[in-house]
Amino acid sequence: MSTRQAPMRLNLGRFVVFAILAFAVCFYGIPLLWLFLAGTRSEASLLTDPPFALGTWEAFSRTWTNLTTYNNFQIITWATNSLIYSVGGVLLSLVASIPGGYALAQSEFPGRKLILTLTLIAMITPSTAVVLPIFLEMNLLGLNNTYAGLILASGFFPFGVYLTYVYFSTSLPKGVMDSARVDGANRFELFTRIALPLARPIIALVAFFSFLAIWSNYFLAFVLLSDDKLYNLPVGLTALVSGSGALSNLPSNDVPIKKPEVVLAAILVVLPVLLIFMAAQRFVRSGMLSGAEKG
Repeated sequence: MSTRQAPMRLNLGRFVVFAILAFAVCFYGIPLLWLFLAGTRSEASLLTDPPFALGTWEAFSRTWTNLTTYNNFQIITWATNSLIYSVGGVLLSLVASIPGGYALAQSEFPGRKLILTLTLIAMITPSTAVVLPIFLEMNLLGLNNTYAGLILASGFFPFGVYLTYVYFSTSLPKGVMDSARVDGANRFELFTRIALPLARPIIALVAFFSFLAIWSNYFLAFVLLSDDKLYNLPVGLTALVSGSGALSNLPSNDVPIKKPEVVLAAILVVLPVLLIFMAAQRFVRSGMLSGAEKG
C-alpha cells in the first residue's frame, strides 16, 4: 500500500509545484506581454482591438518619436540620469558591502555583533521610514538635488552587506585560507587574493539586487530631487503623465503624448532590468545558492 502511495504523493507534489509556477507565470507574465505589445499600437488600437493584438512598425515609430522629442528629448535625459544613478549606486554599494561583509564574517573585533544587529535592523526597516532622515542629512551636506546626493543615499545597501556576510561565513574554503595564513599572507592579501576572486557569484548577486533597487527607486528620488532635469525614469514617468494629459482627455503640451507613449516609457523602465537579469542569470543563480554549503 505504501509503495503505491509514494508515486501518487510525488505526482501530487509535482502537480502542485507546476500549478503554482503556472499561476506565477500568468500573474506576472501576462501584464508584461500586454505591455510590450501595447507599445507597438496606436491609441485607437488600444481602445478597439483585442488586448494582445500586435501593432505596426509605423505606429511604434510614431510613438517613439513623440516620446523622445517631448520637451526637448526629456525622456532621454531621464534615462541617462537613471543610468548614472544606478551605476554610481551599484559601485558604491559593492565598495561598501563586499569588504564590510568579509570583515563581519572573518574578523573578530569589538562591536562586531552590534554592527551585524544594526545591519539586520536596517534591512527590515521600511525605506519610507528613513527618507526624512536621509533628506535632512543630505540637506545638511548641501547634496539635495544633486547627482552625488542620490547616489550616496542609494548606495546604502544593508542587504548587500548581509548577503556577503553569509557568503564569506559559509562558502570560503577554510583549508585554503589556513594555508595562505601559514604562508604568511596578511588579512588584506587574504581578502584580495583569495576571498575576492572566489566571490564573483555573490558580487553579481549584490550588484543585481542593488541595480534593481536603484533603477526602480521612486520615493527617495522624488524627495531628494526637485529639478526635472535631474529626475530618474520612475519620477520622470510620473511627471510625463501628469504634465502631458496622457491619461485624460486634455490636450498635450508640445507633442501628442497619449497612452501609447506612456506605455513605451514604462517599457523603458522595465526593459533594462529584464535584460540584465537574463545576461547575469547564471551568476545570480549561483550567488543565491552559494551559501548553501559550508566551505
